[in-house]
Amino acid sequence: MTVVNVPLALRKTAGTAYARHPWMYAPSVVLALLAAYAWQHHIVAGRINGLWGPYIIGVLGWAAAAAIAWNAFRHAPPSAKEHDVAPKDALFVAGIVGIFIMSLQMLIGIVADFGRSPMAHTPRFLVLNLVFAGVPLVAAEASRAALLHHLGRRHMTLAIVATTLLITALQFTLAQYQPEGVRAQTEFWGGAFIPVASTGLVAGFFVLYGGIWAGLLVSAPLVAFTYYSPILPVADWPILALAGVAGPAMGLWIAESMFGADEPATAAEPAGRFALPSISWVVTAVVGLLIFWSAFGFFGYLPSFVPSHSMEPSLTVGAMVVTKEVEADDLRVGDVVLYKMPNRQRVLHRLIAIESGEDGGRQFIFKGDNNNAADLYPVRDEQIIGRLVFDIPKLGWVPLKFQQGLGRLR
Repeated sequence: MTVVNVPLALRKTAGTAYARHPWMYAPSVVLALLAAYAWQHHIVAGRINGLWGPYIIGVLGWAAAAAIAWNAFRHAPPSAKEHDVAPKDALFVAGIVGIFIMSLQMLIGIVADFGRSPMAHTPRFLVLNLVFAGVPLVAAEASRAALLHHLGRRHMTLAIVATTLLITALQFTLAQYQPEGVRAQTEFWGGAFIPVASTGLVAGFFVLYGGIWAGLLVSAPLVAFTYYSPILPVADWPILALAGVAGPAMGLWIAESMFGADEPATAAEPAGRFALPSISWVVTAVVGLLIFWSAFGFFGYLPSFVPSHSMEPSLTVGAMVVTKEVEADDLRVGDVVLYKMPNRQRVLHRLIAIESGEDGGRQFIFKGDNNNAADLYPVRDEQIIGRLVFDIPKLGWVPLKFQQGLGRLR
């Protein structure tokens, strides 16, 4: 009687099927990632108590996904970029970029402040965190490499975008996608999602040149710093977010200048097509973050637009004004101040007097430069938003007209 090695036979059968149907690789990698995510966050979570749940059993799904992705990467045709750069050079630069991204976070702590890490650092947890963070990281980078090599042959830009978004999305729980309020939503998308996606974009760039190990060298230092450093930077989330995007942006710029400057167009990637991730992508993300921050008044500065003639000739309709947070004690007569009324409407007028109210408390009297009388209601300390820093005439004319048009449509 012949004894058949069932696992070996199954592997051979699967390998033959993959060889005959190479299109199966990318869907199998995506399904493995989704299954690992569901296994850890929806099947294991809350059903297995103790450390075995999240730290051991929950990680098994990612281990399986890593194995599937690694096998898919091994059977993928090599990227044309791998022949343009020596593997050692790609790995060396990837490691430098990964350390730079991590170092930027450390620099934030030096400039701002450090706080105690919430992670446990006992010997047992040092080992558990290596598994808990390391296995999903390997699964992510192996999947990134496999998907880019299988999907990027036809359209690298689409492959980069889709792969980055997919792998980034699976690094957050469903609860994190549902914060309450606009401010919380902005903090999540601007302060967490975009920086992680930016690092993933850089990792994808290096994967094209150095394979899975290059992607790991970009991503691993920051993950190691997060899980193993006893202190972590403490700063306002916009500052941390800016560092989280600026680090990958600098790394991508360095890599593009070293690897991509002299690449000729090929028949598969003609000059008119965008084959590699561009620094403009990350720059766009930085600009987007700055827009979010300014819109919500981060860093203490808040832009707004002048909608009326009440402050003419000092401020004309359509001017963009920028105010900075100010303590009520620092206000002086003559300052142009933004304050909020009880109905939440904001007013930008000049301070003409500081008086004592009927209850003995302080109150501020404001008046528009073009108005005949002072504002109807006195203003209390808690209503003060900020003091005018500068204005740019006519810069807000287009958004102001757009806002008025929407108002008429309602």
